[in-house]
Amino acid sequence: MGPTVAVSTGAGQRDVPTLLRMVVPLPGLPGRTEYALEALDEVGVLFAIRSAPEAGPQVRLFLVAPHIFFPTYAPRIDAAGLDDPFGQSSPEDRVLFVVVRPAEDDGLPPTANLLAPLVVDTLTGRALQLVLDEDLPLRAPVG
Repeated sequence: MGPTVAVSTGAGQRDVPTLLRMVVPLPGLPGRTEYALEALDEVGVLFAIRSAPEAGPQVRLFLVAPHIFFPTYAPRIDAAGLDDPFGQSSPEDRVLFVVVRPAEDDGLPPTANLLAPLVVDTLTGRALQLVLDEDLPLRAPVG
């Protein structure tokens, strides 16, 4: 495994590769399958991912480790649906992030997409955004 960043999870710190390879492109971002993961704080909670420049104009998204802001967030993730994209890794080798929409000038807080977490295999850096079949918000206030 190459360079990693420390990510805070409910089970402690986990090392995650800084190069994420999407199993399928993120919705609305066709052709972009490689992203650089960058820690934006020292405690492993706030991150940015930036698309590779070869894929066209660079895209940056913000991610958070959800357990800090949403301690009861425990989405039901169909492990069988991840076996194919992630190969031999086990559920213990995966971490969750949620995409955050930054605060607007209108004073509204940042929001997190709890309906479609990003699942990352900590062994390979393979990642997949899953749209869950649960009643979870697309824009849950953060903080």
